[in-house]
Amino acid sequence: MASVRGLGRDLPSTIGRWYADHGFAFVGISDANTYTWPSEVGGRGFTGVPVVGASYSFADVLAIGTDHWLPASNLQQAVDWIARDGGLPVLAAPLSPSKPQPAASVIALHRLFGLEVYNARLAAAGPGQGDATAIWDQLLTAGNRVYAFAGDDATSVSDPAIGQAWVDVLAPSADGDSLLSSLRQGAFTASTGAQFLAFSVDGTTITAEAAEGSSLRFIGRGGRLLKALSSAVASYRANGDEGYVRVEAIRDDGARAWSQPFFFSWR
Repeated sequence: MASVRGLGRDLPSTIGRWYADHGFAFVGISDANTYTWPSEVGGRGFTGVPVVGASYSFADVLAIGTDHWLPASNLQQAVDWIARDGGLPVLAAPLSPSKPQPAASVIALHRLFGLEVYNARLAAAGPGQGDATAIWDQLLTAGNRVYAFAGDDATSVSDPAIGQAWVDVLAPSADGDSLLSSLRQGAFTASTGAQFLAFSVDGTTITAEAAEGSSLRFIGRGGRLLKALSSAVASYRANGDEGYVRVEAIRDDGARAWSQPFFFSWR
């Protein structure tokens, strides 16, 4: 989400009120190369998360947990300074027509924390632009432990994309420190409306539970479908050749949610 400080049209306080009024617990204002203070967005039990939209001619990277911007001459340099300064570098809109990212180049990156697997603004602009799940699977298949993010990338509270994609964070409370700590641990899911309720692991068996009206898919190396059930609760027992296992929840109306990948340590 961008405010008037960047490419947006509304004040941070206006944006904060919209998200709070629509049931969200927090928002990050990712203004281009500009830091918007969380206190301008949060208040009344609503939290602003520090984010800078690090925008370059070659790519856009979310610098989550940072309060500044630094120049970079290539994507690896951008990822490096964000990680070095304690932030979480997340490659945004990898399928953007203006800044498309070749999968091979993204796979070669070091220290990349996350990938925006779904961008609501681009998805509304045209088919094939907003959903980068295939690139994520390529990253995971190559051995890169990268987390899935989703965002609306809206530029105003009247933007049709607003509130159409987000991350659900499993945090003990909705304060900024707790949210950032949980993000760093990968304790979150990405969503366009579907919702996971619980995950559990018992030995090599993964069980996922989603909201009623959802079906579940377990996916492994190369994006291979491992198991699909028309049920809101399902389990998958790993046999060792999956590489990783991630779960997607698909609501009856097509809305989706992405779990983070599960990796197994065989002994």
